[in-house]
Amino acid sequence: MTIKVAVIGLGGIALKGHMPVLTEREDVELVLYSRSQEKLENLMKKYRVNEGSTDLEKIIQSKPDAAFILTPVVSHLELTEKFLNAGIDVMLEKPATDESRTAKKLAELADARDRVLMVAFNRRFAPLSIKAKQVWADRPVAQAIFEKHRSKPGYPDFFSYMNEELIHTIDLLRFFCGEAEVISTRFLEEGGKLVRASSMLMLENGGYATVAGCLTAGHWFEHYAMHGGEASLYMDAFYQVTMATGDSKQTWEQPYASSWDSNLKGRGFVDQIDHFLNCVKNHQKPLTDAWECYKTQLLVESMVEKAKI
Repeated sequence: MTIKVAVIGLGGIALKGHMPVLTEREDVELVLYSRSQEKLENLMKKYRVNEGSTDLEKIIQSKPDAAFILTPVVSHLELTEKFLNAGIDVMLEKPATDESRTAKKLAELADARDRVLMVAFNRRFAPLSIKAKQVWADRPVAQAIFEKHRSKPGYPDFFSYMNEELIHTIDLLRFFCGEAEVISTRFLEEGGKLVRASSMLMLENGGYATVAGCLTAGHWFEHYAMHGGEASLYMDAFYQVTMATGDSKQTWEQPYASSWDSNLKGRGFVDQIDHFLNCVKNHQKPLTDAWECYKTQLLVESMVEKAKI
């Protein structure tokens, strides 16, 4: 079964994470949209795509089965509403919108239109994330530490950083540990840029968790750790998972180089796209639907709100 897929927005995340996967699939027929005629023509030629337009209505009228909306977050609500109302399933880049209220609105619209709406939390689909969840199983989490660090400040304010960058880490906390209640949040801005942020949370089972990010670290680094039930799990994102119980220790490694060009499988993009397209073909609810994103965005907003106290 061939699926006609519209790619809306041809910026960095589309070119690094989605187009290389979609163009390798024999079951996908692509149609591209960009506001730039020059970019559109160049990418249609590069990827050997026969159909594209700078007119969004023409894209909708071409009747794609699904759309990948990979534009900046400020445009997500309007674009997603257009496609859902046209009866087209949507893969939406995270976060769904710039606030939980409108993320909920999209979730309700997808339900009302009986359409598939999936939000792109690729880390949930990374092979090592799946392995870590399997080996941890149903052990209680007494203490968890989820960190994501970068080497250069780039966000103008605390909220945009939490909702567009650290949201991956916050979503993984929910994926591994369940729901959580925010206890406190602290952050620091210098020179008009966010430098660091940290939140303490109580997990639904009574354990504690810390979510932290530093934007002046020595390098990009994502690390997750969970302790409890006489076990400890350590994960270097996309690289390695180690499980320790008593005197026993076992390690699993990702067999790909961790780069955008060669490790889209390791980063979860391949399995994420495969999952979405299967949901479209079989009209099934995706694992990261808009309701999941809504819950994650609620937690983001709770972290931001606690920082104001």
